[in-house]
Amino acid sequence: MHKINTRLVKMMKAVELVIAVLLMIAIAISTLATVCFGAESLMNQSFQLDAILEKALTLVVGVEFVKMLILHTPESVIEVLLYAVARQIIISHESAMENLVGVLAVALIFVVKKYFLMNAEQKK
Repeated sequence: MHKINTRLVKMMKAVELVIAVLLMIAIAISTLATVCFGAESLMNQSFQLDAILEKALTLVVGVEFVKMLILHTPESVIEVLLYAVARQIIISHESAMENLVGVLAVALIFVVKKYFLMNAEQKK
């Protein structure tokens, strides 16, 4: 039974690694597409910062997600959440109340990062 569990864990780590590699390839392709889109929109004089920012922040969240898949640390999970919430606040044009909820979520993430994660590190 222990051998089966060990093999399953190894297989799952291999699957996670394959997913991480595939995501990095997709992120690299998307980065090139974003650069081409930005250059093309500059040449056509139709540059929209919102569109570029949305694509760039999505790539950042993707990179952080890959980091989370590889590292398996609480810090990497917190960073993914932080970037995802920050991206949503920046990109979406929501009501003031929804923006306030987003800002409170970011503040809560920082509190968790500072007090819970740092306390856990100090105990080690």
